[in-house]
Amino acid sequence: MPPSQMTKDDPLAAPAAVPVGLQPPYRPADRYAFLQSGATRLRYAWWNAVGTPRGTVLILPGRLEFIEKYATEVVGELLSRGFAVVGFDWRGQGLSDRPLPDSHKGHIDRFETYLTDLSLFLDTVLIDAPRPVIGLCHSMGGHLFLRSLAQNGSGPFAGGIVTAPMMGLKRQALLRNVIRLTPPFQAVDRHYLFGTGAFQASKYPFAGNVLTHDERRFRFTADWFEADPRLCLGGPTIGWCRQALRSMTAALAPGMLERIDLPILLVSAAQDDLVDPASHPPVVARLRQGELLTIAGCRHEVLMETDDIRAQFWVAFDRMAKEICG
Repeated sequence: MPPSQMTKDDPLAAPAAVPVGLQPPYRPADRYAFLQSGATRLRYAWWNAVGTPRGTVLILPGRLEFIEKYATEVVGELLSRGFAVVGFDWRGQGLSDRPLPDSHKGHIDRFETYLTDLSLFLDTVLIDAPRPVIGLCHSMGGHLFLRSLAQNGSGPFAGGIVTAPMMGLKRQALLRNVIRLTPPFQAVDRHYLFGTGAFQASKYPFAGNVLTHDERRFRFTADWFEADPRLCLGGPTIGWCRQALRSMTAALAPGMLERIDLPILLVSAAQDDLVDPASHPPVVARLRQGELLTIAGCRHEVLMETDDIRAQFWVAFDRMAKEICG
């Protein structure tokens, strides 16, 4: 199918509403569209640079995340730095199609499906993006970005910044034991992971959260879910967890990370209680042009943290962007 028939501008790809309190920093996209991947629609958004573009930043979010979460602040910060910006919703989240009737279930058949979707996106949509292209990828998005580079080569990318990439989990041994004892049947894999379920804001209070110290940014997710319930996503399925473990094993296989020949800045959150920050130094050591920045006092969501923590990220981003883009 020609690229012109694979992507389609669609008003349904835009958010239905913007939370009242988030309207001042929010930046609506210049283009909202769907990319057809087989029977699945993948949603993306495109922001044109202001003036002559320095390049393009592609945002690849983590599990549960969606384009609007980054359009609330991060996109504006990138536009102010002279970049065009492209955001992408992984299948099963955001406004991309969901694989199960219960749309709150975070499910995937295998992580290779994500990689196939990403390859299609890079070969069609991103072909027109101003060069150089920098990946800005969080958690699951960072994992998939690194695995894609290792398996498929650099493609359009000139470099990448990965925040808290999912290369090891804090309670990985426990999760492996649970998954090992759970039969790998499709009907079982489509159940929520034990202890999780559909999203309810009341079940995720700010107090005691493991994502960020910043209460305003912590509430971005729930605010957007309320404004546009199509964005809502709950806990992962047993199958998603099974495939995540398999994908981490594949990404860390001997010789894989060593194939990546791009400058990669890995930003590790020292107080991360989801992704294991101890998994990051060995990853960077295997990259040909890897650099590690560990931010003290930072929880999992680096770009949703407090201003002082985010300022450390942006100093590192600006330095790397200057090296790549001039």
